[in-house]
Amino acid sequence: MSPELKTPALSKQAAKEFALKWRSAENEIRDYQSFWDDFFRYLCGVEDTKIAGIEFQYPVKSASSGNQNWIDIYWKNVAIIEHKSKGEDLDKAELQARGYLRSLPPGYRPRTIIISDFATFRLIDVTLNKTYEFTLEELPDNINRFSNIIAGSKPSGIEEEISVDQEAAKLMANLYLELEANGYEGHETSVFLVRLLFLLFGDDTRMWEHNIVKKLLLSTREDGGDVGETMNALFKTLNTPKNQRNKNNLFKEFPYVNGGLFAEEIGEIRFVKRMRKVLIDAANYDWSTINPTIFGALFQLIKSKEERAALGEHYTSEENINKIIYPLFLSNLQERLNESWDSKRELKALRKELGEIRLLDPACGCGNFLVVAYRHLRQLELELIVRLQELEGKDADIGLDGTMGLVVGLHQLFGIEILEWPSQVARVALFLTDHQENLKLEKITGTTVTRFPLTESATIRNDNALVGDWTELLNIDNKTFIFGNPPFVGTRLQSKEQREWQSKVWGGYKGSALVDYVANWLLIAAKMVHLHECNAAFVATNSITQGDQPSVIWDFLSQYDVEISFAHRTFSWENESASQAAVHCVILGMTQRNSNVKKLWIYADPKAEPHLLEVSNINAYLIDGDNILVKSRRKPLRTSTPSMISGNKPRDGGHISDISLQEAKEIRKSDSTAAKYLRELIGAEELLNARGSRFCLWLVDATPNDLNQSQVLKQRVALVLKERRGATSSKGAAANRPALFETITQPQGDYFAIPSVSSEKRKYIPIDIVDSKVILNNALFSIETDDLSLFAILSSQAFSVWVQNISSRLESRYQISASVVYNTFPFPELTEKQQSALSDAAKEVIDIRKNYPEVTLGDLYDPVLTPPELLKAHKKIDSLTLKCLNIENGNSDREILQGLFQAYLAQIDGQIA
Repeated sequence: MSPELKTPALSKQAAKEFALKWRSAENEIRDYQSFWDDFFRYLCGVEDTKIAGIEFQYPVKSASSGNQNWIDIYWKNVAIIEHKSKGEDLDKAELQARGYLRSLPPGYRPRTIIISDFATFRLIDVTLNKTYEFTLEELPDNINRFSNIIAGSKPSGIEEEISVDQEAAKLMANLYLELEANGYEGHETSVFLVRLLFLLFGDDTRMWEHNIVKKLLLSTREDGGDVGETMNALFKTLNTPKNQRNKNNLFKEFPYVNGGLFAEEIGEIRFVKRMRKVLIDAANYDWSTINPTIFGALFQLIKSKEERAALGEHYTSEENINKIIYPLFLSNLQERLNESWDSKRELKALRKELGEIRLLDPACGCGNFLVVAYRHLRQLELELIVRLQELEGKDADIGLDGTMGLVVGLHQLFGIEILEWPSQVARVALFLTDHQENLKLEKITGTTVTRFPLTESATIRNDNALVGDWTELLNIDNKTFIFGNPPFVGTRLQSKEQREWQSKVWGGYKGSALVDYVANWLLIAAKMVHLHECNAAFVATNSITQGDQPSVIWDFLSQYDVEISFAHRTFSWENESASQAAVHCVILGMTQRNSNVKKLWIYADPKAEPHLLEVSNINAYLIDGDNILVKSRRKPLRTSTPSMISGNKPRDGGHISDISLQEAKEIRKSDSTAAKYLRELIGAEELLNARGSRFCLWLVDATPNDLNQSQVLKQRVALVLKERRGATSSKGAAANRPALFETITQPQGDYFAIPSVSSEKRKYIPIDIVDSKVILNNALFSIETDDLSLFAILSSQAFSVWVQNISSRLESRYQISASVVYNTFPFPELTEKQQSALSDAAKEVIDIRKNYPEVTLGDLYDPVLTPPELLKAHKKIDSLTLKCLNIENGNSDREILQGLFQAYLAQIDGQIA
């Protein structure tokens, strides 16, 4: 019996087990897909081949013979894989694979070819013209070669694509700058640029005779005086049917385009010599190399003054978009295609269904999500067409008549965009995408397609999605999929107008002021799912799954009886550019409640590869568990638990609260009165990394005489007074007592100091016991107590798990709060014996720390630097705490969280927050 593969990706041991398992394989037809499935999962670490861009039996039409062929495996931007039965000629297979490579469009050609017959691997770096060959038995010693392919080929492909993006963006940005410098901005200039890019793209992609737009521009006067007039005449011609044109029309080679693209009359742009030169530079570029997924980014870039300096910054990678559209609808369609592969009836039924799907992006921007989704639907239909031709014969009538007969079309796409410019861009980007897909259809099937005149287009509405009714745009039903990437605006960053819109969306619900702007789309989509049985999925800020927001959002959404059908936990949503703009996001899909298995992708860290779990339920925190909502509280669950209080809030401009060690030394030398009031001050940074580096003037007990006689105190207090009277946020009582911190919460006795923000990399939350004479600011929380059993629980794995899953985040760091984290934690009722054991374990941790006086608290809890004996002491606390919580020792974090949820429910029962 073959051994099971258990070792994770790219290790020699995994390669040894893989080689052992497959040493007897010989038959390509029977075994090659399973062979490579194992290879991708256990050696390359690919959990989901679809999201990774791996396709089996990828269609390609031979550039030399014109015959329809199928690549065994096509891994986008990584490799072409050709697999044979054991003993077959690998040289012949290599020629075959090189032919496939040549037949792929330029933007789709990876740099690596892999040939295998089970027993042997041949790796070919096409760019460097290098070949590596080794046997299956030698795979463990060569596994690094695959690592290099995965790590190297994908970036190189992206770099090539981005370099194209950057060059194209630079050309269009230069043109926009010239237009702007000559006084041309606003709506009509936007329309001009959109039309121009359409024409330049068409010039290079056989929409009409090659380069006729370029030839037209070159025929204009060198001073540019007739360019604007010529372009407007061309626009008018493109909007006029050929049978209605003047017989002497200079633009007779151009088709009748229509479709609204050239319908609007715009004023003439008066070009000068330099403007003409920049325009011709753009016309000289080969626009056919642009990948459809970057059209939107390209358009947005040339229009945005703030962002055009960072070329390519807004290009959202197709890989990230696939994380939404695959689990939302595409995976199901692809699986059904595979299941229907040998049935003409089922294939035709599936093809009909493809034409009934409607896609809505209610925050579509420049249309990137719709572009990618449309390309996938067209690819599915192309595979269906080719397969039906194989089953019925080349001449079979399967709907490809003179009107083209494709069931998938732009009429299935809908978008809402609040800004006019991106909404125009989205329409044109989808036109261009449609044209590229038609070229692909022609290349593979030989069917010539023309969309002119443009009688079909996507429906993109320039409107506020939070005000308009989505059902007025399209008929939403169970074949509708709603998705996108709504605006990321935090609760505190919303404009007055946005807050008003949000309040209306939530019907005045008081909790709506606490949620991020993206939650509005979740709410409206939940209504659509409830009323029309559609499905929805959005990228969102990860904060909607943390802190107060989950309970607010899902408490309200529960009335619509929807659930999370799939989700990606926090990950870094990065754009494929040298100047990456990364934010921490989540993805969640919504559907009506059902018993289906849910898919949850988790990440070891935000930049790691996702790991797929199949679970029975996904709750508001994107956790595999029960639908429990942890609501913020003013006081701890147990009345016997001491309060956790935010530190003193200075609001003084740093004049009395931010005194360096050097400044403190000077004050002691020069002003003995002020020196009496110098106290060490700590915030989170000082607690963790820099004790003794910061001081304050703590003037709670300062006499009027001291305040008047000390020059240091007089000057600094005067500066605080000026600061507070000039700040709208600090008017009132605090402005009338400038010698004091705005808010004073200083403990009277020694206290536990807990940082309000802690690194997500730490296994334990670093807390310390601090002398009451040390002043803490509001970057720390204090608990005034000497109960070391509480210190132990706060230093435990259980409390860390609670923080990790319940707290809000600052980027990816944990934000600990009293109301959401501490007050909701289900502290157990301890027996004397348990309290004593926990206290002893806490003393052990404290004593071990004392052995490292030169090491900061932050370094002691750095996962790489933590001393073994300190880690051992914490594990003892972990075991004791779990026992007190009736949670089995050795449980996973997920199981610990489930136990904590149950303890929370037991304690919350009957209580009022």
